[in-house]
Amino acid sequence: MISKFLPVLLFCCLSTAAAAVTLAGVTLRDTFPLGGETLVLNGIALRSMTIFHVRVYVVGLYLTKPSHDAQAILASPDPKVIVMQFLHAASKEQMDKQYREGEANNCGHGECDPSDEGDFERLVAAAPAMEVGDTSTYIFTQHGMQVFANQKLIADIANRDLAYHMLAGFIGDHPPTPELRQALLGLPPT
Repeated sequence: MISKFLPVLLFCCLSTAAAAVTLAGVTLRDTFPLGGETLVLNGIALRSMTIFHVRVYVVGLYLTKPSHDAQAILASPDPKVIVMQFLHAASKEQMDKQYREGEANNCGHGECDPSDEGDFERLVAAAPAMEVGDTSTYIFTQHGMQVFANQKLIADIANRDLAYHMLAGFIGDHPPTPELRQALLGLPPT
């Protein structure tokens, strides 16, 4: 009976082992299935914070086809996915603070439509505290974005402008760090 399933088990193990990228002990698959499409891992980065370089999360950017051009990625109607796995716990207050710092950096000079504020507040309210090993997944489409915490949908926001600025918060002009942006774009460090 076991021999009947052995080929299937071997295929699953081999395909999982061969189709992954590891950084700081976190392994992300090199593809992301989404609605009949297969997105590819464009880049993977480590986010560290404070002068002590505390490792906070590993993040990957998935696209329909690889690109090093942030503006082309942001302008494309194709789906995009950000997957984050946390290496350090973050309280609800710390998560809220990071969202608000990102908003200030990317919208603080009038870049965002004022009508985005309500949807942004819904997203911040829905974001939970994170523990080591927890994941956040952002799926960006031409209609807006869906946000998952540990594969559970926490926000479904039909707001293209907010989705654009959330993704720009990783690869746009004001990312958390220039190194993170470069790595997600698949570029060598500057």
